[in-house]
Amino acid sequence: MRCVLVFRFNPRLSTNIQGTRRAWRWLSVTSFSILATHCLLGANASSASLAGSVVDDSGHPVVGARVLISHAPSIKPPVAAPPVITGSLAAMVTADANGAFHADGLAPDQYIACAETTAPGLLDPCHWSTSAPSFTVSAGQIVSGMKIVMKRGAVLRIHIDDPQQLLKFVTGPVDFDLEIHVVTGKGLHYSAPVQSSTATGRDHAITIPFDTSLSLRVLSAHLTVNDQSGKPFAALGAAVNVPAGAVPAVMGLTVTGKK
Repeated sequence: MRCVLVFRFNPRLSTNIQGTRRAWRWLSVTSFSILATHCLLGANASSASLAGSVVDDSGHPVVGARVLISHAPSIKPPVAAPPVITGSLAAMVTADANGAFHADGLAPDQYIACAETTAPGLLDPCHWSTSAPSFTVSAGQIVSGMKIVMKRGAVLRIHIDDPQQLLKFVTGPVDFDLEIHVVTGKGLHYSAPVQSSTATGRDHAITIPFDTSLSLRVLSAHLTVNDQSGKPFAALGAAVNVPAGAVPAVMGLTVTGKK
């Protein structure tokens, strides 16, 4: 709702009669307050809300999951999921201790709901599933009971030795000087975030689906990296496919110098 408040004022009337001036000021402020309240209520009444929960594939709540609610794309995606193609982000909320979440202020539209966690072990349905929860809301509607299911996957861990201390210190999950990516068959790159680091090494981890052929790649414009056999890590990456229920061994890499 868009509100425009217009006041017409007669200066001769207000300056000639002091009482009229005071009455006009009171009326103006009171009218503005009433109209502004009406506009605010109208705007709130036109927005919608979503309530739901995030669970794993065993039905357990995913505490602290970040829920991303995006507009559905305006055109049909050119490729089949995964990933699930979404439009612009509309809201981002965090699941509570029971896995529950609530998002307000949604405009009437079609939406897709995704979920992600900082700790490895669960898969974002928008990245790895053939579908993700979708819903449509109209003005003032409250949608409840939405359930986002995050499947369990294989946690791929990569340890990087840095005996020469060539890696720069980072506090976040990404170091653009040396990135570890998982690449899907469609050529999509997913970054393996930094989990921890010391002066002589760093640990990365990423959750991938079981029984899925992927490629692990090391991306660095400045550093040379060897694989576990002591040979330069292949530019095309290393093939990865974790059987259902298996726990992959930690992959070891070593920074050997600068390019």
